[in-house]
Amino acid sequence: MKEIKLLIHVASSNRWDVAAKNGLNFLKSREDGEELMVRIVANGDAVTRCIKCDRPLFDKLKQIVLDGGEIFLCKNSLRDHDIKKERLPDFFKTVPAAIRVLAEWQQQGWVYVRP
Repeated sequence: MKEIKLLIHVASSNRWDVAAKNGLNFLKSREDGEELMVRIVANGDAVTRCIKCDRPLFDKLKQIVLDGGEIFLCKNSLRDHDIKKERLPDFFKTVPAAIRVLAEWQQQGWVYVRP
C-alpha cells in the first residue's frame, strides 16, 4: 500500500480557506491502494480564526477530521492570543509548539506545504 502524508502549515488567519480546500482535495484524490493522511498545524495569528470560524470554513475543517485528517493548534500561539482551549470547536487538537512538531513530523516523512 502506498502511503502519502501531507503536512499543511497555516501561519496566517487569511490562509485557512486555502489550507482547508487543499486538505479536502488531497483526501478526495485517494486512489486504489493508497493511504492518504493529512495534518494541519496552525500557529501565529492563524489561531485567532479558530474561535470565529465562519460556517463554510467550519464545515470544511470538520469534514477533514471526519475523513481521517487531524488539525492541531499551537499552545504557544493560543496563549499569546489569550485563547482558551474551551472556546474552540472540539475537533481541534493542540501541540505545545508548532515549530517543533513541524520539524519532527517532516523527519517522519510528512510532506510540508504552506498555502
